[in-house]
Amino acid sequence: MKLLMLHVREFWLKSYERNLETEPEQQTEKTIGGGAVLAWIHVEPHDVEDEATAVRKTLKNLKWHARKVEVNQLILHSFAHLAEETAEPVASRRVIEAVGERLESVGYEVHHTPWGHFNEFQMHVEGPGIAKVFKSF
Repeated sequence: MKLLMLHVREFWLKSYERNLETEPEQQTEKTIGGGAVLAWIHVEPHDVEDEATAVRKTLKNLKWHARKVEVNQLILHSFAHLAEETAEPVASRRVIEAVGERLESVGYEVHHTPWGHFNEFQMHVEGPGIAKVFKSF
């Protein structure tokens, strides 16, 4: 698992085009304000072999970062460009959705970027060093 976590003041996204044929076409545009942790998540094949551990460690890191930057919102984005090996899309989606469900169950507000689509983004990333954290496990 690779996580790039950014503390964003505001995040805007607009779906651009579908990149997985298994997903329906959709047009999404939204702005998330009020501060959030934006997590670029790369699920690797070994994460699928021990999914429970991957989900647990991802939760630990996301909750830690959200507490450090004092936000209650998280934006989860599948980003398959942080490592050379990538899990299959169905497995990646399952892991990311499990993380989102667990975060919601403990009171976080969770947003997912459109699955299987390329997107346009605008974001305001905060300045302190803690606003930009990379984890690999």
